[in-house]
Amino acid sequence: MYQLEIKHWLIAYRFPPKTGWKVTVDIDAMERAKGGQHLPDKAGRAKIAELGLAGLGVTIGAHREFGRADVVAEHPDEGLFIVEVEGTSSRQREQAVYSALGQLVLQMKGRKHHFVLAVPDEPTWERQIQKIPAHARQALDLTCLLVSERGVREL
Repeated sequence: MYQLEIKHWLIAYRFPPKTGWKVTVDIDAMERAKGGQHLPDKAGRAKIAELGLAGLGVTIGAHREFGRADVVAEHPDEGLFIVEVEGTSSRQREQAVYSALGQLVLQMKGRKHHFVLAVPDEPTWERQIQKIPAHARQALDLTCLLVSERGVREL
């Protein structure tokens, strides 16, 4: 499952704008299969996912405060969530998780927000997420989510 598809299903199931969430989604060229080398089906699947995001009512672009964070979801009762998303790519899963964790840590600037790492709901991704020690997840207030077109599971 590609990164843009993860974003679509994550928002559809966990942060739906129709229930009061204000969601900003950053999309880079690689997610749209522009530049570099991509599997043949990526561009079409990415376009469908992006249209799905638009249909949900998200704002596409950099967030005014958190810049190029993958997803920023704000709700008047539930608070603010900063999400880094990883999906199928040429990068090793372990390296993708390390990169996402680093990006989240750099967003931790003193204010109390919720930090989320979202990956495909697949056994290989789940094994990578399970490597993050529970005490580290707790110390960082990090939630790890496994996402598919069937729903979202918290690890």
